[in-house]
Amino acid sequence: MKPSNQPPPANQRFRAAMRVKRGVDFAVVFRVGKVAADESLVVHAIRNSLPHTQLGLSVSKKVGNAPVRNRWKRVIREAFRTSYAELPSGMRLIIRPRKGAMPDFHQVRRSLRRLAKRLGKQVGCHPERAGQSGN
Repeated sequence: MKPSNQPPPANQRFRAAMRVKRGVDFAVVFRVGKVAADESLVVHAIRNSLPHTQLGLSVSKKVGNAPVRNRWKRVIREAFRTSYAELPSGMRLIIRPRKGAMPDFHQVRRSLRRLAKRLGKQVGCHPERAGQSGN
């Protein structure tokens, strides 16, 4: 995927409100959330009280050195941003790459959509578009 110099359309931006940043928020998701996984990703999820879905990343040193971890984070964020309209709404997702997997954008995007939809059903989120609130 070749990067563009143009910013993404306003409805596809990865806004601060869509991010999970606080350690306590991560801890809650890891402690009480549901988990789904495949060959490249492990996704933890809980329902949140917001009309939009949020993303948090947990990329450990077991995945690789700093450039590899940073690549994983970029690929996962871009997959989330471009798939956002297809994800269930009202979830908090924490995504971890599997050790040994390679950060391929198209595979990560497919995995993210499939796992998020599965978890959306488990946590009782609305299957319609995550971005309906206009965020």
